[in-house]
Amino acid sequence: MSKLKNKPDHDGFNPYGIDKLANIKPGVKIGFMKFWFSGAAFFVTFTALSIDTYDVLDRFVLLVLILTLAVEFISNKVIVWMNNDKTPTLKYLPFYIKRSSILSILASLGFVIIMVVTSVYFVELMMLIGIPSIGMLMFGFENRGIDPITFGLVYLFMDYLWITAKNLIITKIKK
Repeated sequence: MSKLKNKPDHDGFNPYGIDKLANIKPGVKIGFMKFWFSGAAFFVTFTALSIDTYDVLDRFVLLVLILTLAVEFISNKVIVWMNNDKTPTLKYLPFYIKRSSILSILASLGFVIIMVVTSVYFVELMMLIGIPSIGMLMFGFENRGIDPITFGLVYLFMDYLWITAKNLIITKIKK
């Protein structure tokens, strides 16, 4: 640490500046977190639960509930905590609502429903036109269906589209 004090780009106030993860941009960290949460929730609901016990609709409801909790209580809070003057991260939030209100949970629920429905339909459309999912590439084309990695990547892509559209609308309104 004494070597870093002599460097001109080290200001001495950032306790995490010497960490290797400090060089990764916040957008990449947040994107990986969103990918991981969506893929893990999909894995838990569609891979780990018994087919005999749970119907597909039950699994989708459970997926939406798990992702709603992950978005509201983990992802959005981490994005708010990461925000500072040097690296503003509030632009990665899906919406701007007071965090401690019931309206925030309902907005997260609506956001997750939109993301899950569009992600599932997008993956199904990809497979319908002949583009295989990552699970089909890894485990063979006879295993036709959505896998956690494909769902996570498509969910991240849909979230990126949502965030980009939200930020464009906000900049148009401010002008």
